[in-house]
Amino acid sequence: MPAKKLRFYSRLQIAAHVLKKQSDRRLLEVAGVTTAQISALAIIASEETTTQSKLATELGLNDSAITAMVRRFIDLKMIERLRDDSDGRAWLLKLTELGSDTVEKANATTNDTSAKIDELLGEKTIATVVAAMELIINEAD
Repeated sequence: MPAKKLRFYSRLQIAAHVLKKQSDRRLLEVAGVTTAQISALAIIASEETTTQSKLATELGLNDSAITAMVRRFIDLKMIERLRDDSDGRAWLLKLTELGSDTVEKANATTNDTSAKIDELLGEKTIATVVAAMELIINEAD
């Protein structure tokens, strides 16, 4: 059956919204951050240090959105800015101890969410859905 008849786009948006709302609620309770915020913190954690522009690219956000997010994280003492030794004009972002603790707390919640999706859909379906999403994402480029 064609995507239009199945209301594919609408169902995809609703499913993403439901997952995000549930995830935001749990993450706020456990770690005090939203899904978008933990995504940014996790990227910084995985790189040890990163730049704002690299973070913006990874998250698909514009520079002004990242600037606002980084300011909030700095105010919350979750990240710090360090001068880049190789480029005196550039700044690097690094997690603080509080930021690392926040990522750790959030990991348990995101792992639970992933486990529920695994149980609900199964490995084959998840692989198919991810492959389909990658096709859509890559077509947009």
